[in-house]
Amino acid sequence: MKKLSLQNRIAFNVIISTAFLIMVLCTVILITFKVYSQKLSASTEITIEDVKYLFTILLRVCTIGCFFVFLFLFTLSRRIARDGTKPIRDIINTANSITHNNLSARIPLPTRRDELYELSETINNLLDRIEYAVEREKSFTSYASHEFRTPLAVLKGTMEVLLRKPRSDEEYKEKIKACAKEVEKMNDMVDQLLILTRYEEGKSSLNYNYCLIEDLINDSICIFTDTILNKKLEVTTNIQPQGTRLYTDEYSFSTILNNLISNAVKYSNNTGKIDIQTFQQEGYLIVEIKNTGYGIPTKELDFIFDKFYRSYAFEETKIKGFGLGLPIVKRFCNLLNIKITIDSEINRYTIARLTIPLQ
Repeated sequence: MKKLSLQNRIAFNVIISTAFLIMVLCTVILITFKVYSQKLSASTEITIEDVKYLFTILLRVCTIGCFFVFLFLFTLSRRIARDGTKPIRDIINTANSITHNNLSARIPLPTRRDELYELSETINNLLDRIEYAVEREKSFTSYASHEFRTPLAVLKGTMEVLLRKPRSDEEYKEKIKACAKEVEKMNDMVDQLLILTRYEEGKSSLNYNYCLIEDLINDSICIFTDTILNKKLEVTTNIQPQGTRLYTDEYSFSTILNNLISNAVKYSNNTGKIDIQTFQQEGYLIVEIKNTGYGIPTKELDFIFDKFYRSYAFEETKIKGFGLGLPIVKRFCNLLNIKITIDSEINRYTIARLTIPLQ
């Protein structure tokens, strides 16, 4: 019975109940007919009154028998219906118990793997997704408010200082530059959040065309030229084979490269090295971005693609970030069917590897 669907189980119960009713009635009729036949056999002749009396007895017996049989079937059916609708009551009770402060309630799965089992499991999966989305939303709201609060406090404090008394032109310029720097930080975070919003729009926003991989990499490097020069980094590229074209969404792929190269530049030591190479392997184009620098602890590699996650290794450094770069990379890689892996050794190197299907 556990493997029968709800529909088949109901049909099976109806058939069993009907067969039981027919069997009971036939048994009662046969017993009554046999008993009365024995009485009639002692009589010399059978009259019409005897036959009428026989049918009267059979009618009464059938009426009384049907009453008790129906009473038994009614009780049995209520029990079956109660057991069958228990998952529905569990669903109702669970739904009533869920509030914005209690998203952990789940529906107990029925013992029978029928339609109600599938419904309960589906609703539980839905609740899992809702709880995850709400928790991420709470995390985002908390983190975003914290990150915005700091630069806003700096802006407010700087402006209050400027208003206290007249300042020299140099002091005004210095404070205005500090304010502009804080505004730029907020702009960077807003841009990253908008990129994640674009990802949520799905593949409908992708615009595929052929792009030269060498041009995409060089364009991304140019964005960070000033920082590369200030940190005196050595950047080398080795693009093989030359002239490789990708059929991809240029904006999404450039976003991936920009974030990976940005991390390589940000987390490299001064006078460090960044090596970017591409090569083909079994129908795939491999893009590797390697930098020498802080590195990531092995135990943290499983969490680096989570929103707002930042390695504990950077807590004592002055390197600022929002923990959004790699989550953006991961989501756009999913859109473009690109596999990304990160290999790192603390205080030595980090390698970001993109495996891109050429077909």
